[in-house]
Amino acid sequence: MNRQITIDDLTYNTFFWCSYISWFRGCDDINEINIDEALEVIEIDREKVLEWEKQFFPQNENEEFIRFIGGKLNENVTFSIEFEDREIVFFLNDIYIGNLGGHFEAWFLTWNELLAFQKFDYIFLLLLPMTAIEKHQTDEAKQIIQKHLKTIPKFENHIEYITQCILNGLTIEEPFFVQNEIGIVNNQNHSVRNTEKYPRYKEDVIELNKILQKITEEK
Repeated sequence: MNRQITIDDLTYNTFFWCSYISWFRGCDDINEINIDEALEVIEIDREKVLEWEKQFFPQNENEEFIRFIGGKLNENVTFSIEFEDREIVFFLNDIYIGNLGGHFEAWFLTWNELLAFQKFDYIFLLLLPMTAIEKHQTDEAKQIIQKHLKTIPKFENHIEYITQCILNGLTIEEPFFVQNEIGIVNNQNHSVRNTEKYPRYKEDVIELNKILQKITEEK
């Protein structure tokens, strides 16, 4: 099996997107269930999804067999998403920006930074769980997330519900802000971009801020 997951592997692949979105930090706050349970509204055979996951993401402790999605976004920016046994790990230019798992770190990208990636197939949805959405951005975010979810078969009848569950996990209380000599940061727990709480990431954030600024300016 090829380690690299291609865009063709993702296209119209309901199994992949159900599996992937179930890792998000989303929830149904009314019924008090996590997003993996909320996704049960999708009319799909759960046993078949589990069987597909075993084949698509074979468990193997050898790093040489970890599956990943990655590539160039432009001449200066690469991305990689690695699917390990117990977590999904995200990188920009080989710099760690967060993970989905038991010891998760998320809320790295701003909404405007994520929007700059829309022109690349499926990158918006792939990087969505690493994004933090400020409260004043939720209406716009809801519309755009719905637009992207509509590309996934069997999601169309539950778009609004799934979108709201996703938004519940991405919305942050305090906005991003610019800090001298660093650039854009936040005060969010479990975020690499919170350089005050996680100073070990400071130099990486400085480097990525320069890259992300160029991308948003080109949008």
